[in-house]
This record gives sequence, C-alpha cells and structure tokens, in this order.
Amino acid sequence: MKIFRIDDVSLNTNSEKLLSIAEKIFKQFPDSKLLLGVSPLVNDMSNYSDKRSERIFPEIFNAHSDHRIFFNVQKCGIPDVIQTLCQLYGSKIELAGHGLVHVDHRLLSKDVQELSILSSCNLIGARIYIPPFNKWNKSTEEICSEHSIKLIKFEDGWRHLKYESVTDNFGNYYFHTHDFDLEEFQKVIAK
Repeated sequence: MKIFRIDDVSLNTNSEKLLSIAEKIFKQFPDSKLLLGVSPLVNDMSNYSDKRSERIFPEIFNAHSDHRIFFNVQKCGIPDVIQTLCQLYGSKIELAGHGLVHVDHRLLSKDVQELSILSSCNLIGARIYIPPFNKWNKSTEEICSEHSIKLIKFEDGWRHLKYESVTDNFGNYYFHTHDFDLEEFQKVIAK
C-alpha cells in the first residue's frame, strides 16, 4: 500500500486542485491512503497569482536566521476541503497535525513544542504529527510518545515527489500542492 502525504494543507490550499489530486491518486493507486498534514496558522499569500499562493509562508523566510519570522502569520483556520475529502474517501484519508506554526520545532522549548503539537493535532482530531521541515528532536519524540501521537519521521522512509519518482516497490511519498500544477502532478504519478 502506498501512502501519499500532502504537507502544508491550509486555508491557502487550492481546494479544487487538492480534490483533483486526491482523485488522480486514488484512480492510479486505488489501495493507497492520503495523509494530510494540516497547518492552521499561515501567512496571507493572496498577493501571488501562481502556485506560490498555495504556500503557507513566503519562500524568502527560509533564508532568515531568526526562526521567529515564521510567527508572523495573518490567517487562522482549517480548510473545508478536509471535511469534503473525508466524506468522499472515508478511511483512505488520514489527518495529521503539522504544528500551529510552520517552524523548525527543534528551535522551540519543549513546552512550546508540546503546545504546538497537541493544539495542531487536537484542532483536527488527529493522533499523527508531521514536524515542519521534517525536523524533530528528542523532545518531539517524548511529547508524541507521552500523548500517544504517532510521529512521522522522514528517516522512516519518505520520498519527496518533487525530486523522486513513484516506483512499484516503494510506498511512502510526500509533497505540497504548490510543488506541481495538475498536469505536472499527473506526469509524476503516472506509472
């Protein structure tokens, strides 16, 4: 079984595009699952008219040394498309918290990590946590273990669809909706 993980699902996500992506995945891989990493606090990206509008923060934030720049969010909420996907595909959809704010949680104190992990998971009823940037530490592990939350680790075998192709003998892939337009995505998942 393949798991396709979409990180950074947020109010900025193009709902129609996400629905089309899910449809393409389940058509191509009927026995697969879709794991949605939900980000509730994001930047307003409406000043872009291309794929960048789906990002949860401006790309330039990655260049900054001070991680607190990621706290400068303007939008808060859970996108309605998540409920639609759950209704359409039932148990094929799993939800995961992705932190209240998309920041490297290793740079946060354990207490602040706990606040972020528990709140982001509880907001959507998830028992799975995907750390932003795939970055975690011992505190992240301890918090997830203590609260019976499954910690998704890049090191446990995830490939990024933007850089690696889908193969028959590998199961875990992740990406962001802003990585592709629909035509590009169709080519990426084609066997």
